[in-house]
Amino acid sequence: MPEKNTKFDTRLDQRNHKRKKNNILNILIGIVILLIIIVTVSIVTGDDEKETANTSKTESSLQEENEENESVKQEEEVESEDEVETSTESTNSTSSNENTTTEKEENVSTDINETEAGTVTTESSADANVESVIVDSGWQPIGTEQSGDHVSSYDSESVDWDEKVKALAYAANLDTSNMYVKYIGNGGSPQKSIGTVTSKDGSEIYRISLEWIDGEGWKPTKKEKLNTLK
Repeated sequence: MPEKNTKFDTRLDQRNHKRKKNNILNILIGIVILLIIIVTVSIVTGDDEKETANTSKTESSLQEENEENESVKQEEEVESEDEVETSTESTNSTSSNENTTTEKEENVSTDINETEAGTVTTESSADANVESVIVDSGWQPIGTEQSGDHVSSYDSESVDWDEKVKALAYAANLDTSNMYVKYIGNGGSPQKSIGTVTSKDGSEIYRISLEWIDGEGWKPTKKEKLNTLK
């Protein structure tokens, strides 16, 4: 009897030992499987986060690029509008200047009369104070008492001044006794003068340009009939 119990106990111990080993092995297998699951989940989650981060970064870059493109587009549109506006203003200004020039040309009329002495050309003027501009090809130098190199003088006591007054009266068709000399000055060069005279009753006002002809004296070149003295 004791020998049988001993054998039975030995087999029981072996079974228990084997069962323990199997349990330990199963636990180890479970741990390994759990670790595998954890590692797999971690890898998948990391990939998802990276993909999400990359997607967010890409969307942000696209948004910034779109905003920059939109800003550039708006600037180009503003510049284009400014160019169009400037072009329009320039065109309008040019058109206005052309219209003004055309109006002036239309307002200027010319009258040409042939006389025995020469051709008398009478033109209207764009200057509101100038009633007409007269050029007579028959005008001649009034003669001179001066000799040698001519020096224009604006001294009212000089011979040159006196000859200027005679030339102004000649062009104005007024007698010096019925004429006031309002102004005599330089006409743009040493040998040119310009003067303003009126009849004593003030009904005739002229601005006359003169040119010196060597050995022959002062010659009228243009007569402007004025509306008022300025």
